[in-house]
Amino acid sequence: MTPLALDIRAARVAAERILDELELGSYVFTVEQKAGGWELSVQCSAGQAWQVISLPVEPVKLRASLDDPDARSEVRESWRPHLAACAKRGA
Repeated sequence: MTPLALDIRAARVAAERILDELELGSYVFTVEQKAGGWELSVQCSAGQAWQVISLPVEPVKLRASLDDPDARSEVRESWRPHLAACAKRGA
């Protein structure tokens, strides 16, 4: 696997862990390297409709969140307000 593929794989694992911790209901997501940097795109249920939320991602922090609870908490709390409209698990 190329270094970029490994980075994307690690980013997906880290993002999924954080999204799980945010207890979102129904959602799908991607993490991609774009021309201007990395981006997380989340499609989530928001009541009767689905919405798409895109956020810039710092790949170094995201990768660090795999092993560092403080880094994971920092990333999670920075995403929380952007994903607040998404339906929560069990709601």
